[in-house]
Amino acid sequence: MSRRQELPVASYRLQLSAHFTLADAALAVPHLDRLGISHVYLSPLFAAAPGSTHGYDVIDSNRVSPELGGIEALYVLDGVLRHHDMGLILDIVPNHIGVVGALNPWWRDVLRFGQRSEFAGFFDIDWDGQPQMPPGVLVYPCLGRPFGAALEAGELALGYDGNELVVEYLGQSLPLAPASYLATLGLPPSALAEALSDPGTLPSLAGLLEGLTSATPGDAVNEVARLARIVASEPTLRAWIDQRLDGLNGSVGDPASFDQLEAILAAQSYRLAYWRVSGEEINYRRFFDVNSLAALRAEDPRVFAATHELIARLVHGGIVTGLRVDHVDGLYKPGEYLARLRELADAALPPGEGICPIWVEKILARDERLPPWPIAGSTGYDFLAVCGDLLISANGARALARSYDSFTGARHVYDDIAYAARKHVAERSFAGEVTVLALQLHRLSQRERLYRDNTLAGLREAIAALIACFPVYRTYFDEEDTDVTEAASIRAAATRAVLRDPDVTPEAMEFLTRVLLLSPAPEHEMERAQWVHFRRRFQQVSAPVMAKGVEDTTLFRYSRLLALNDVGCAADSSGSSPERAHAWFRDRAKQWPASMSATTTHDTKRSEDVRNRLAVLSEFPREWGLAARTWSRINANRRREASGREVPDLDTEHYLYQTLVGAWEGRADTAFVERIAEHMTKALREAKLATSWMKVDDVYEEAVLGFVRDLLDVRRRGTFLAQLDRFVNRLRPAAALNSLAMVALKCMAPGFPDFYQGSELPIFQLTDPDNRRPLDFAGLSSAAEAWSGGVPSPIAPEAKSWLMKRLLELRGSAPGLFAGGGYRSVLATGEHSASLFSFLREHGEQRILVVLPRVVAGFLGPGGRLEPGAFANTSLPLPGRSADWTNWLTGEQFQDCDVLNAADLLWQFPVAVLIDGEPG
Repeated sequence: MSRRQELPVASYRLQLSAHFTLADAALAVPHLDRLGISHVYLSPLFAAAPGSTHGYDVIDSNRVSPELGGIEALYVLDGVLRHHDMGLILDIVPNHIGVVGALNPWWRDVLRFGQRSEFAGFFDIDWDGQPQMPPGVLVYPCLGRPFGAALEAGELALGYDGNELVVEYLGQSLPLAPASYLATLGLPPSALAEALSDPGTLPSLAGLLEGLTSATPGDAVNEVARLARIVASEPTLRAWIDQRLDGLNGSVGDPASFDQLEAILAAQSYRLAYWRVSGEEINYRRFFDVNSLAALRAEDPRVFAATHELIARLVHGGIVTGLRVDHVDGLYKPGEYLARLRELADAALPPGEGICPIWVEKILARDERLPPWPIAGSTGYDFLAVCGDLLISANGARALARSYDSFTGARHVYDDIAYAARKHVAERSFAGEVTVLALQLHRLSQRERLYRDNTLAGLREAIAALIACFPVYRTYFDEEDTDVTEAASIRAAATRAVLRDPDVTPEAMEFLTRVLLLSPAPEHEMERAQWVHFRRRFQQVSAPVMAKGVEDTTLFRYSRLLALNDVGCAADSSGSSPERAHAWFRDRAKQWPASMSATTTHDTKRSEDVRNRLAVLSEFPREWGLAARTWSRINANRRREASGREVPDLDTEHYLYQTLVGAWEGRADTAFVERIAEHMTKALREAKLATSWMKVDDVYEEAVLGFVRDLLDVRRRGTFLAQLDRFVNRLRPAAALNSLAMVALKCMAPGFPDFYQGSELPIFQLTDPDNRRPLDFAGLSSAAEAWSGGVPSPIAPEAKSWLMKRLLELRGSAPGLFAGGGYRSVLATGEHSASLFSFLREHGEQRILVVLPRVVAGFLGPGGRLEPGAFANTSLPLPGRSADWTNWLTGEQFQDCDVLNAADLLWQFPVAVLIDGEPG
């Protein structure tokens, strides 16, 4: 079987866009093959919103994006991949679909017909109504200003696009309900008859318009199409329609002239609203808090079939050999969906064509386990967290917390900051979703005499507080059972919520908890089904609130050590002991040996090399504290005043300095300054303290950015940039070793390595859009393949790609060992033993010993090499038989050994990978 049909040796993520198309991906394949990559891993390639930079705003999941080259370009890429015997992993988006501009035909039909649309059930829409609106109306917050202001500014206008009547809004076209055609146009006057080519057209048209007022959606579609044909053949009718619509559109400066247009819009099944309304009044579920991404009901077999046609064809054709499921936590029944996807993939595979593995994007808490789904594993954020923790000095992390508090003059309690952030997000960004849940829970409470007196506001408060205290992103209760561990976590969170928030009543929390745990469940079958439905909806809301509250709020408010402020990590962690990491890898080898091991992704806040450099701060806490205070002092005269306060505040300044340390590459050119300014703008808005995406404070932001640009202005006299450069240079050798250790760990530990585009060389990127910029693969390939000598210097940029290629060659030569081999910890003894992380991979007679440095900044000599005496008194007693070992990286041999001296292993290169016998 070819490697394209097997589990990956290694994957390489490519971000597709109009600036990096499928044709560009095909050109990159030879370079990736030379690196040892077995599978190209693509961002979504389906037809997306025009100009999409990421592909997650899919508008048609059964068509390859024309901007990426269409299906023809995918066939070309497939041919290139087959030539190199490489597979293709495709990122799919089952949870939501793009609805911007009503370009998606299903959403457009829902706007046209409301609840009567055959696609109304495709979306999670609460049609029952909220206190502020009648039932059967979809709140569509797509306006850039309040409705009345947009209306009277002439931004909303009726039009005819040649197919149907529409509401035009700043380039968008929204359908008008056919039932309102007659009220909009009226009956055509008899005077038109003389100008028509067919005198019988006029009564036919009148009958058509009258019939539309009560037509079924199916008949209405046919009649509207007939109207289009009539109008196309009779220019006089088109002129009459345009004149009628122009007369309804109103005149700017005359508010009363918009009354008729307002009445027509009020008769639709959707309410056009200001985008800010979505925080509280939206009644359709979204992807996170993005109004233009409406959630799909993927649990509905009709929706699944309609959204997976192309996926099935691509798997059946052998073009796609693996699937990555985006945002699995957003699904109503993740386990059921994945079982259906597994069945689809198995049914689509040609006989003898191996398997099509499935991976899920899932954020796990520190002690949380992946549910037993029919998948190969996760996309690796859990690996990223474990790997990052290993590189942190525990004592240094605690010292950094003291330094952080000292710098800002405030005590930072991470749990309090995270709770406040999650509560803020639940009550603002997801207030609409929380209100929908509260309405459902309130209806349930009215049937229970013990809980009937719970108010809607009280239940809403309880829901928001419980989610804010959740220890995990979501639970996975099935229809009947309640997992004991998950039940205990909910009860604990409920207790914390009542203690934290004085506005939460015990009675409201008691009923909410009872419904979530079905404890006790109602006896009546229909009522029980409603309880189950509520808790599934609750699970779908808790995950995005956790994500936005932690990843996109807390991580921008808390900056003790930004190396840990990333997806899947615990920002308040003090690192991880080798023993804990060994236990995690042993479990992974048994439970999920085919999981991805990611260290940088399109969603990480900082690339791996930025995090690895910042991790070194935990080894120099005193030096960092002194540097930050010194920089703050010398930059004091560059601060600004905005809205009566001095900016930036000290928390923001601390965040900025760590960001600069992590991303600094030696010069403050225009591109670097703009990247930092762009990142800081995002950081300020994500923190949601002085400014936010919902309410931008331009004066405050410009003041902060002015401070940033002043710091980085090379024309200004001062010592800051020189000091920054010297400080970063001191961190570079240890940071380079961290990056090498990370490459070795993800290539050799259980799981398979996933490399983000460009990460074969050191990359110092920040969160999107910085990390999604298209790359020059010709230049990247040349740089990555420039080294042709022996063992490179560990601080040389090419050391990373050299190590990557050598280890992927080893993985490719021993597929059985890495796909199903065991994992055994090897604990060093003697001086500095805690600064080594070592393990054995075993499969039959094959054995590979991996030795990595961790927290070794104090042991480095010239050129970033470990001091000869650093590990002279450190030994590695090897379990099992004595053996002849060969260092795969340096060629050194160690004969008949059952104990190895660490200094002998690491003097030439700071990572050792020893093989017992032949690797193949």
